[in-house]
Amino acid sequence: MQTPLALTTAIAALLSATSVSADALSTCASSATDVCYAIGVPTTTASETTGNMYIQISAPTTYTWVALGMGTQEMAGANMFILYTDGTGNVTVSSRQGTGETTPKYSASTASDIQLMSGSGVTNGKMVANILCTNCKSWSGGSLSTTSTSVAMIGAWKSGASLDSTDPSASISYHDAHTAFDLDLTQATLTTDSNPFTSAATTTTTGSSGVTQAARPDPKVIYAHGLGMALVFVVLYPLGSALMPMLGKWKLHAGFQIVAWLGMWAFFGLGVYGAQVRNLLFNNSHTLFGTVVVCLLAIQPALGQLHHSHFMKTGGRGIVSYVHLWWGRILLVLGTINGGLGFQLTHTSHGWITAYSIIAVVFYLFYAVVKVFTAMRHQRRSGNMGKMMSPRTGYSVERADDEVPMNSYNSQRIVYPGK
Repeated sequence: MQTPLALTTAIAALLSATSVSADALSTCASSATDVCYAIGVPTTTASETTGNMYIQISAPTTYTWVALGMGTQEMAGANMFILYTDGTGNVTVSSRQGTGETTPKYSASTASDIQLMSGSGVTNGKMVANILCTNCKSWSGGSLSTTSTSVAMIGAWKSGASLDSTDPSASISYHDAHTAFDLDLTQATLTTDSNPFTSAATTTTTGSSGVTQAARPDPKVIYAHGLGMALVFVVLYPLGSALMPMLGKWKLHAGFQIVAWLGMWAFFGLGVYGAQVRNLLFNNSHTLFGTVVVCLLAIQPALGQLHHSHFMKTGGRGIVSYVHLWWGRILLVLGTINGGLGFQLTHTSHGWITAYSIIAVVFYLFYAVVKVFTAMRHQRRSGNMGKMMSPRTGYSVERADDEVPMNSYNSQRIVYPGK
């Protein structure tokens, strides 16, 4: 009688069994050393909505863990099987459901019904898991068709010391690398519903008929998106916002911010494309939150124009002015926070996160210092100078707004006698 994997691990029965029968479909990861996978589907399973599937995962014990998943290469909803040593010469396979670009966690409620079969274990520096899965055609996060000629599969691995755990919920580190491929399961048909991994032959190799390596998205797209959006939200927007109180040149301020705004849309487009090809669009907080922030910023140039028009007519701020200012400030902060969510999604190194944080603090402090200094200067001048006389008109003039240059007093509004 087979023992359920979620409760225990099996003792290796045929230690030399590391290969597959001719009917099972197999492949090895080209970017790893002897990390191989195989799948066999009995004819009875292929014709029914449920049934058995046979899976083999093998790898040297120089890997901490190795995984095979049924699903897309970004793991969301994937049915995953993670292999690691149990410390007693046997192996543990943990069934977990992928949740996206995060390390999958074990849950008994979503774990597939699997058993280890004969031939599983550790021998000659290699760990092998021959797995019987009784419900792999459908799971809580998705399903697959055993008659499909293109079933998405993923593999991942982590090099290092053996995990040596019998616990299916053991914590695992983030993978070193991963692969993606499509299987033609019509070529994985088994004539009998029994363990196909029992013949001691040569280890399987890459390039089996029925296996197609999936094209991996170009990482440069995501790098460009991340660096570009960081430049816009952390450097350009704060710097452009400080130009008005620093220099009092509204055309320079507007032109600078429009360039940054257009850059934001370009880098946003790269992010949308990169998320689509990775199946990450609108299924995580970064893409959802980021889309909302960018779309809300769509009206900021129009608000700026309304603010400028009001200022030219009245010489001071109105409601639209404060909407423009605080709309931009709030969305600027939210966009910067969303950059952190992007780092979390892509598992960016701590060095990049630290650099991003330091640069953000520097430019935001710079903007804050400029605004505080401007406000203090205007308050001091207002108290000491009060109203002045215009040398051209003879009418009194007063400070119109704090949106004037820090080194001049060019923006004034006429106050007619008695007004």
